[in-house]
Amino acid sequence: MEKLIYLIRDRADRDRAELRETLTGPTAAALRAAGGTDVTVHVADDRVHIGGPMPEPDGAVGVVAAVSVWFAAHDLRGDADAAIDAVGVRSAGYLVTESLWSEFGQRRGEPRDWPDGDRSPGLVTLALVHQHPALDRRTFRELWYSHQSPMSESVQPRLRYVRNTVVHPVTVGAEPLDGIVVETWPSEETVADIVAFHNGDLGNLSVMLDSVAATFDMDRLRSIAMSEYLLG
Repeated sequence: MEKLIYLIRDRADRDRAELRETLTGPTAAALRAAGGTDVTVHVADDRVHIGGPMPEPDGAVGVVAAVSVWFAAHDLRGDADAAIDAVGVRSAGYLVTESLWSEFGQRRGEPRDWPDGDRSPGLVTLALVHQHPALDRRTFRELWYSHQSPMSESVQPRLRYVRNTVVHPVTVGAEPLDGIVVETWPSEETVADIVAFHNGDLGNLSVMLDSVAATFDMDRLRSIAMSEYLLG
């Protein structure tokens, strides 16, 4: 099995409730018809009221949603690309390797107890990351996997962490990207409060910024607040 993530860009004034209903309804159905399974929708819908830690610039045709889906083989995905293209202004698809670094209830919080299709509790941030230009590929992976992943969990109240390393783009014109990180937080208020977002200690913020700046290209880093819908 191989996992694809599609990033969808659209105008800032897009009706976000309608976007959610499209993605969780007709789009998800089309992906299943193309042979996809385990569809997950992340979307900056009308149930999200903040931009996120490092949101898209005001007025940008920014990333407003991400759709994850599994196929037996990514090159046997049928009409999946067309189903995604029909949603926004522009889309990009990536083959990724998924690392479920921490699951609901594994280290914090409660195990998942809500059904497929319901909005996941709390808030998700979707981060688009590029390796620091001064690093080679091996050093970048070592810093991201062995340092950044465990360190960030120790200094922040994160409930779930899905690390997706980009293997390569699968759609024409998809911009270069090294990773797509999905993190779940207790609430929107937690993410909006810089102190609460670092376990009540601003010293943790310094530790986090030092690591992020050493690992990723800060000029291109985006971290966008979204709702999550695990559709199955």
